[in-house]
Amino acid sequence: MNKKINIFLAGVLCSLGVMAQEDTLIVRQNDEVVEMGRTITMDAREMTGAVSVTTNLSHKNSIKPSNQLFGTLPGLQVLQKAGTVWENGATLYIRGNSSLNSNSPLVLVDGFERSIDELSSEEIESVSVLKDAVATSLYGIRGANGVILVKTKRGSVGAPKITFSYEFNMASPKRLPKFADGYTYAMALNEAMENDGLAPRYSGTELDAFKNQTYPGVYPNVDWLDESLRDMSYGDNVNFTAQGGSQFVRYYTMLNFLDNRGLLKPTSDNDGYSTQLKYSRLNVRTNLDITVSPTTTVQLNLLGNFTEHNRPGESTDKIFNALFQVPSGAFPVKTDRGIWGGTTNYSNNPVALISGRGYARSQTRAMYADVNMKQDLSAILPGWSAGFKVGIDNTASYWDNNTKEFGYESASVDFATGENIYTTLRNEGTLGFSKSVGSVATHFNLEFYTNYIKQWNKHSLNATLLYSMDKAKTKSQNSGRAFMDIVGSAHYTYNNRYLVDFSLSGSASSILDPDDRWGIFPAIGAGWILSEENFMKRDWLNLLKVRASYGISGRADYGVNLFQNIYGSGNSYYFQNATNVPSSSSGMKFTQLGIDGLTYEKSHKLNVGIDFRAWNKLTMTLDAFYDHRTDILVSSGGSVSQIFGMSVPQINNGVVDNKGIEASLAWDDNIGNFKYHLGGQFTFTRNKIKNQNEEYRPYDYLKRTGSSMNQIFGYEVIGIYKSQDEIDNRGVEQLLGDVRPGDLMFKDQNGDNKIDAYDQVPLGYNATCPEIYYSFDLGLEYKGFGVYALFQGVGNYSKVLNTASVYRPIVNNNTISTYYWENRWSESNPNGTLPRLTYSGSDNNYNTNSMWVSDASFLKLRTLELYYNFPTKLLKKTGFLAGVKVFARGHDLFCLDGIDLRDPESIGTEHPTMTQYAFGFNLSF
Repeated sequence: MNKKINIFLAGVLCSLGVMAQEDTLIVRQNDEVVEMGRTITMDAREMTGAVSVTTNLSHKNSIKPSNQLFGTLPGLQVLQKAGTVWENGATLYIRGNSSLNSNSPLVLVDGFERSIDELSSEEIESVSVLKDAVATSLYGIRGANGVILVKTKRGSVGAPKITFSYEFNMASPKRLPKFADGYTYAMALNEAMENDGLAPRYSGTELDAFKNQTYPGVYPNVDWLDESLRDMSYGDNVNFTAQGGSQFVRYYTMLNFLDNRGLLKPTSDNDGYSTQLKYSRLNVRTNLDITVSPTTTVQLNLLGNFTEHNRPGESTDKIFNALFQVPSGAFPVKTDRGIWGGTTNYSNNPVALISGRGYARSQTRAMYADVNMKQDLSAILPGWSAGFKVGIDNTASYWDNNTKEFGYESASVDFATGENIYTTLRNEGTLGFSKSVGSVATHFNLEFYTNYIKQWNKHSLNATLLYSMDKAKTKSQNSGRAFMDIVGSAHYTYNNRYLVDFSLSGSASSILDPDDRWGIFPAIGAGWILSEENFMKRDWLNLLKVRASYGISGRADYGVNLFQNIYGSGNSYYFQNATNVPSSSSGMKFTQLGIDGLTYEKSHKLNVGIDFRAWNKLTMTLDAFYDHRTDILVSSGGSVSQIFGMSVPQINNGVVDNKGIEASLAWDDNIGNFKYHLGGQFTFTRNKIKNQNEEYRPYDYLKRTGSSMNQIFGYEVIGIYKSQDEIDNRGVEQLLGDVRPGDLMFKDQNGDNKIDAYDQVPLGYNATCPEIYYSFDLGLEYKGFGVYALFQGVGNYSKVLNTASVYRPIVNNNTISTYYWENRWSESNPNGTLPRLTYSGSDNNYNTNSMWVSDASFLKLRTLELYYNFPTKLLKKTGFLAGVKVFARGHDLFCLDGIDLRDPESIGTEHPTMTQYAFGFNLSF
């Protein structure tokens, strides 16, 4: 879909109020509290910061729970990743990108830094996103990119509540490319070689053999994707929970098992093992709340995580690279003698890579444990409490490799006799075994905190003081990191309408120079609940609040030892020894110059917002924000001469501005037995590089400074040369490479009558994070029957189309897609829209230019769910069932975009993204 249509769609949806997932910050009831982490909670109505919360994650069960977050939280951009199920966790950004380095947010599970993807979907109660300074300054030197808080479920007082659920999953690959058959490929290769002035590869007789399939063992027509991939992958998700407790002990326990059986087809050719992409995971959780005494409570959380995955002996990346490269006419799957096919140019038979390379298996075992003990000290001072938290995590992975080399041979034919000739290129190997420890990681957290809550007359105060230490290390050398924080926070309310928040944190990181490791991060927020004023009180108005905040948070997740000068082995020099004979002696040299004054990034955040709720049905939140990021670590090479002689250390003088708006709207109502929900969200962000120590560039349009981060630069295409006369008579010389008829024609940007590196201009947008992110959802339910749909889209987003064989055919022994073959320029197709075919390659055509920079805006149907909840009256007759739900779900069912050939979120030679289908039931007792 055209980018402008997407943007228009989003704007219309916003204006109509048909926008996405509700922002729980403003839709919860008056007594609802919002958790800010750091043991800080406050009334949702009294928040002055920008915090979004969702508990609506039940529309999708995902192996990686980050894939449940599409379009659910304003300000959170969630981008899909391709890959196997154990590596396709979503990419997360909060309010776009503000740093020239990492923009990943800090993710905390129950207050400790952990990955959300180690959890199961069932155990997550809520996800919160902290976006402005009042919220993120609490996290000091790690808060600049925003914070995601994940809260797991807990027990409650009451009879045991037991649930059991099962879900069967199927998934099919999206938009696999269509490659040319053997005959078409042979013609394309001949044409490419003739275009380069070379003799054609295949004779007329050989072309006839491809066309008529008279010698399929030599001139085959293999559909490698069909031979290697099956139509569906399959999986199961089984979950059991028990929840309940008394006034002394409350518990929540969960047992979750899931598996996935992948997409590969020839996986059962070997006795005793499978080469399928298989993944299984067992999560066991217990969360306890223990009332030790009337003034002492203890929370204990334990999670055991056990995973195993199986794959072919060859890596998944190499398998899919082969599937995108090997032509259908290169060789058969196996020769007529039953040996794997191959040639001197192609040793990567895709089917053999799956079936003939043995297998590899990995196991990961993880234990996450934490305890929180809180003591009520009201006997000393009313409203005072104190406590401590300890978290200990350990993760280890182990690899078993059972691999071998497959034997393969090439085949040719003697046309005179019709006999095949075989040449052995490699003999079959034997299965070898090796094992190794993949990674070992430990993580230790310690917090001491004290809280003070006081209400008097029309005043209310909630204050917190906290100390925390966070230390992590892995088995690799010089990999340990530690952070230390001292945090103070105060929330003041007057007359239930005037709000002030103040936070101040001191934060240190072991990554920084020992003499300059501490930073100070203050923030202040203010709010006014106008709906509490007499002149604004209306029966229909539930909440109207304006708020603003400003403050500083930091970022310092650099590599270690950047501040140190490091020596390494140098070259040798000859000196005379004691007998006056020249002798070589090795020396030492600088391998790294330390960064002088290494410091952390500073994020100066300004936020203004409005929260609105009316008729107990309509909710809305609007925010505008500005992030001024300074002291970004950037290269200093652009300001130092190359004659310096070694790599120049980076320097903290990068500056980026990022600003934008976000909005969310929701309407929830019921008419008799009919319930419905309409909702949506919209986020726009745009950044600009103010300084990055950029090298000198002679023209303003070449400068990256002043543009967005990761802005794509390249040549502007104005046509395709149709003849040699047109090339000779244009008067502009293209110096990028050899130019022939059928090659791209570029615009001379500076008027010097030549095309070179000085003619690159900004093209499209960036390919990292879209500027526009929106979603809208719809829910309907009538007497237990329900339907839910979630749409999510992006705009102002670009991709460079450089996929091997699809957009870069023939070169590097690639095959060719039917799309390229049908749209290429050739003498017989002078109106073709794509450059001529080439065997040797073309620096002129296959560079970054406007031909290949495509609008990657899209609108996807992320979820469509149909379900039925059985009537309570009917279930009561059973005497043991409290609830039964059956459902069918589809995820990523369609995509509207302008690329068409590939998923805009996955255009590379990689495991494809998948359309998913799920069928299951939930039982509660």
